[in-house]
Amino acid sequence: MVDTTDIDAQIETIIADRLRVDPDSFDDSTAFEGETLNVESLDIVELAEAIEAELGVYIPDEDLADLERVGDLKEYVRERI
Repeated sequence: MVDTTDIDAQIETIIADRLRVDPDSFDDSTAFEGETLNVESLDIVELAEAIEAELGVYIPDEDLADLERVGDLKEYVRERI
């Protein structure tokens, strides 16, 4: 079984690196389109591509719209690993 703590940490690192934010500035309840992360549509696509490259989980475009918060993304990825 895959350690969910490791997966969560990898996702947090991807988010922090891609969005150039401090990993301590967001948590599972942080909205992607909120003030903290301020994600635009291209940003979320790039996050999905990075997750596919690093974790092997493909996120179709139609599913991206449903991932509103960091915790939603983590849960989505954990369910598919």
